[in-house]
Amino acid sequence: MYTEVRIALVLLALAVAALAAWLARPAVVDNLAALRSWTRTEGVVYSVGTNRVEIELGTDPDTRRVWVPADHQIMLPQYSVPVYVDPADPGRARMAGVLQMWLRPAALVLIAVVFLGCALAAARVGRGAGATGYGAGHWTLSAPPPPLQTDVRVHRPASEWKAPLYWSLLGLAAAALGLFAPAFTPLQRIGYVLLGGLWVVLTAALSLYNGTTQVAADGHGLLETSAFGWRDLNWDEVGGVETRELVPTTRRNFRDTLPFPGRTTRSLVFTGRDGRALMRLSVAMQPPGAMRRLLDMCAARTGLQEQFRRIKVPDL
Repeated sequence: MYTEVRIALVLLALAVAALAAWLARPAVVDNLAALRSWTRTEGVVYSVGTNRVEIELGTDPDTRRVWVPADHQIMLPQYSVPVYVDPADPGRARMAGVLQMWLRPAALVLIAVVFLGCALAAARVGRGAGATGYGAGHWTLSAPPPPLQTDVRVHRPASEWKAPLYWSLLGLAAAALGLFAPAFTPLQRIGYVLLGGLWVVLTAALSLYNGTTQVAADGHGLLETSAFGWRDLNWDEVGGVETRELVPTTRRNFRDTLPFPGRTTRSLVFTGRDGRALMRLSVAMQPPGAMRRLLDMCAARTGLQEQFRRIKVPDL
């Protein structure tokens, strides 16, 4: 794994953990203040808005209505509801109950703890020298070995690292929706921002992986390296070479329907002697001449020729 990638992952995880803890702090402080010094009473739910609930307090003829902030509407009572009222400002109140008071701060604290753990894991992973790999196509999250002395070297086309960046716009849209849409509760905003941000990180990581992937071949086998690690595969471990076509299929009236155009995917798969996939490469690896020499080298070392295999998978 590149040192820059590990540092970026650590800083990103720490930033998310710090932001979640910072957002949770005022909610925890307000809840503790309400528990210590505010007056607990019973109210009646009069109307429910997106981010607040109108509650009627008191009894006839001395009734009054106050708007109480609501982080969510999960298990919100429909009639009688316990309320904390600020003695210094009777118009300031908040709902009591574990879910109403503590669900949002608990979710934020959980996010902070999870991302703090992710930061610690990212700081530790891939710090080995990585002189040798596990073989059989297993990934090693460490510094790659010296590059192979060979002219058979291929990489993914530019379209395969640009496409994930295009799809990352969906995550940006979800995060923007959570930040600026007026009809969301605070808990919904957190969910949209978290899911959108996670989608952006995953698509950016896929783009970085595709953009830095390189596969080299020599007389001993294959070596694949990327920003996230490396793996090797010896020729004597290869039991088959296939171009696999995955076809999403729906069965209707005892017949298979054709998939929507563009949903069929192809990949070049090096399998073991048990048929298990050991290494997958894009069928569009560049340059084409080097890719052809890689397959010729595989045939010379293993006696295997590239085969075509179509696999029907359930259309989800």
